[in-house]
Amino acid sequence: MANSFPQIFESFTSVMELLRNEQFQKLLVDYERAKKVFIVGYEVKDEVSSEILFAHEGSVLKPEDYLLAFSKFVKENENAINAISILLNRPKNWNTSALNELRKKLKENTFFEDDLQKAHKSVYHKDTVDIISMVKHAAKETEPLLSPDERVNQAIQKVIAGKELNDEQQKWMEYIKEHLKQNMTLDEDDLKELPVFTDRGGLTKFKKVFAEEYDKIINEINNAIAA
Repeated sequence: MANSFPQIFESFTSVMELLRNEQFQKLLVDYERAKKVFIVGYEVKDEVSSEILFAHEGSVLKPEDYLLAFSKFVKENENAINAISILLNRPKNWNTSALNELRKKLKENTFFEDDLQKAHKSVYHKDTVDIISMVKHAAKETEPLLSPDERVNQAIQKVIAGKELNDEQQKWMEYIKEHLKQNMTLDEDDLKELPVFTDRGGLTKFKKVFAEEYDKIINEINNAIAA
């Protein structure tokens, strides 16, 4: 071991001298590197695709199959679920309670409103279909698919047709239109509680604006929305 130590020391010394050599250090930094080569396939096209899928009753369905399942659900429950029966057969009875029941039953059966809208957009290329249109179209394909704006504007035009509204009544109809685009129904509790109405006097003001017609106006609006 003692005899090999001078050899190890000499080896270490020579390595350190090499590492400290300026030309060697420069070579380590400036050595010629391999050139990067990019191959371009001009006749090759990359294709990227995505597919929307929906979870339903333990299965994963494509949009068209999800809507078929929804159609089957609506038709099978036309009489079993009051809200569906109202929309299809008794629109005069449409109200907030019916809307709440409809949304609750749909969720319980994994038909979420957002998912249904996405499926309709994928299959029918229609943005933001309203919940009433979805149910009616599921029961009968000839029913049009409307957006909330389209349904509300159509309903309000039907309600005010033939009526001579004063300026204040026209303003209230605009407030009601904005409310309906989100809620699809109108009742006295909405007029009592929601800022869009309470900030303008609420139910008390509404009654003054429309006088003895106020209750009739509410019923006409709900009937027109569900029709």
